[in-house]
Amino acid sequence: LRVLEEREFMRVGGEEPIRVDVRVIAATNQDLRQLVELGAFRRDLYYRLNVLRIEMPPLRDRRDDIPILIDAFIRQTSREHELEPVRLSPAALSSLMDYDGPGNIRELRNLVESMMVLAPGSVIRPDDIPPEVRAGRDGAPVLLPVPTHRASRQGGEGPSPELEFIFRTLLQLRMDVED
Repeated sequence: LRVLEEREFMRVGGEEPIRVDVRVIAATNQDLRQLVELGAFRRDLYYRLNVLRIEMPPLRDRRDDIPILIDAFIRQTSREHELEPVRLSPAALSSLMDYDGPGNIRELRNLVESMMVLAPGSVIRPDDIPPEVRAGRDGAPVLLPVPTHRASRQGGEGPSPELEFIFRTLLQLRMDVED
């Protein structure tokens, strides 16, 4: 499709414009502005998507939402799998509240679903929670996110994204000064 107006598109090779009402909702855990400056994300696409920006902190920064989400996931999983609703013991809830995971609601939903399916009774206890989650803040090392190193095109390790951003910014500044 080729854009004619805000809500009018033309099929490639077409002769008649097509009126559409489209809203695009996009989400990412990446800093797209930095990726644009690094040349890793298209600038034009960034500005098309960045009309209304909503910052949503990770779940680990919104711990008060965890019990509400768990209740919703229990009801949803009960309906989907035709299971009796379960409840969490206070110790299990405390363990989930203390978990410093990657902050992903999808992870919490999958965790609740697996505990409901695998837990032996109608109450989820701390023993029903996987050990890496149960360990909480002061237990086992955090498994996610895993730090990764960028490989350069020559096969070795490349500069960090921050350093690459600084180099690109300086290069752009130099070109602007020369112009």
